[in-house]
Amino acid sequence: MKSKSFDKLPIGLVIGLFMPVIGFICYGIFWALRFNKTFEYFAVDLFIGVPSFRSSILSLALLFNLLPFLIFIRTERYKSARGVLLSVFAYVPFVVYYYFS
Repeated sequence: MKSKSFDKLPIGLVIGLFMPVIGFICYGIFWALRFNKTFEYFAVDLFIGVPSFRSSILSLALLFNLLPFLIFIRTERYKSARGVLLSVFAYVPFVVYYYFS
């Protein structure tokens, strides 16, 4: 059986760690456009300034990992999919911490 390209755990881990950052930016831009505010207002005043919103915003940003995970599963790149899943488990303690603090 021939090995598929990009089927490595570190590749999935790196993609999984960066996708929530992209998700945060996309969600922030969408929110800023929707409520006629700036992205800076979203990041500083809403995310950092209001602790009760942090876990919700991080959870929404983690949903962006679903896209590469499903792509890796459908293309049978299971090691990369494991890396994405591992990165989600790396983010979960932060979400739980912000949820209870």
